[in-house]
Amino acid sequence: MENLEITKKQIDENIIQIFVPMKIRKRGGAAMMIVPEGQTVQKKSFDEKLINAFAKAYQWKTIIEDEENEINSLADLARSENISTPHVTKIYRLNFISPKIVEAVVNGTAPRDLRLIDILAKKAPEIWQEQEEMWGFK
Repeated sequence: MENLEITKKQIDENIIQIFVPMKIRKRGGAAMMIVPEGQTVQKKSFDEKLINAFAKAYQWKTIIEDEENEINSLADLARSENISTPHVTKIYRLNFISPKIVEAVVNGTAPRDLRLIDILAKKAPEIWQEQEEMWGFK
């Protein structure tokens, strides 16, 4: 290993330098990151249906909790959205999914095999840790 000596003059307290071994190449007009052999890069996987469903669940929760709004139940919400009450109920239940799972879905780091249909297919456990174990987060 090289002996890396840094003098006091080279250190700036406001700057952090990080060395990442990679090359940047242009391919077809787009910049691509080339990592050294033996290194792996985890690709992010965004599930738009799942992200949109979480967003819709949150939006509906906000509507129902708004005291100035005339919509006070999931049935009222279903009528106003012109969709079935059972569908609204399934999507609304996404508000009770573990924040760790929601964050992973939004950040694109959730397990690739986690799909909206899997979450809606059965009632999620109430305990977040059990949800995380059920869908491969532990």
